[in-house]
Amino acid sequence: MKYIIPSLVLASTALWLSACSGEGQPPVQQQAATETAEVADNPFGMKLEQLADGVYAIVSPARGFPSADNLGWNSNTAFVVTGDGVLMFDTGSSEGIGAALRDQIRTVTDQPVRWIINSHVHGDHWLGNSAFMADEPEQIIASDITIAMMKEQGAEWLSRFYNMTDGAIGDFDLVPARDAVTESGSHQFADMEAYLLRSERAHAPGDIALWLPAQRVLLAADVVYTERGPATFDSNVQGWIAMLDEMLALEPEVVLPGHGPAGGIEALQNMRNYFQTLWDIVEEGYNAGMMDHEIAAQAREQMADFEAIYPGMSDSLGESVSHIYLQVEAALF
Repeated sequence: MKYIIPSLVLASTALWLSACSGEGQPPVQQQAATETAEVADNPFGMKLEQLADGVYAIVSPARGFPSADNLGWNSNTAFVVTGDGVLMFDTGSSEGIGAALRDQIRTVTDQPVRWIINSHVHGDHWLGNSAFMADEPEQIIASDITIAMMKEQGAEWLSRFYNMTDGAIGDFDLVPARDAVTESGSHQFADMEAYLLRSERAHAPGDIALWLPAQRVLLAADVVYTERGPATFDSNVQGWIAMLDEMLALEPEVVLPGHGPAGGIEALQNMRNYFQTLWDIVEEGYNAGMMDHEIAAQAREQMADFEAIYPGMSDSLGESVSHIYLQVEAALF
């Protein structure tokens, strides 16, 4: 069914905007080797980056939220060409973005998209699913938690992005994931074995990341950010640290974040260090009887070195301190 889009932005948009701040910051992570493919009609300016044999990324240059200027395209996508079909990892913020991603795939292979993985419930990672229905995908995969939230929140995400882009994303059918992953484990996609890492809650409830052991590539989605500090409004930071530890144990050679350029294992190390440092500062301040705003001022001073890794980090640091403050308090009970 089609959804009628209301004219007013939902109040909850403000929370999601904090996850997307910092547009236009300079790159600081080492990028993976790339290849560029051209599509004649390419309104988003998409380019392919080959991360490994058969593994491609389409990295958004945006460092902010969906807007009329970027036509709603602000998140990264990847796909893997197997011996019998394409595996898609995240599909963007709209049917139009999904169609543009599909055009990019066609510059590499005529194989249909047989499997789609949606990393989490935030709309910039799955609203493009509908563009791939012509391929009749066999599976649209997400965690059980994410699938339930897609059904509950899908219309809200569409409404937010429609308003934030002044209607640029258009109106289209919502296609939530339907094949639930309830635990981490190996999955076979044609002749390719992959591993899905599932978290109860890291960056968001029910995060999934994709590990490709043969290629040593990790598709981390929003569990990893590069070029800007992460937002914590929908997170559990201890769960986030635990998922990063799982990722580090894999020793990937290439890591694709949900936002920002691809890098190596240092992208995981930086994010893990950031969160552990921030948690320790907040916990120490809480135990000393400090309020969250007092801790935030201290955190900005003690974490100044992270600004070189995450430009603009300080803009969202106070908000992150407040979120972690509540999590530290909850951990005591």
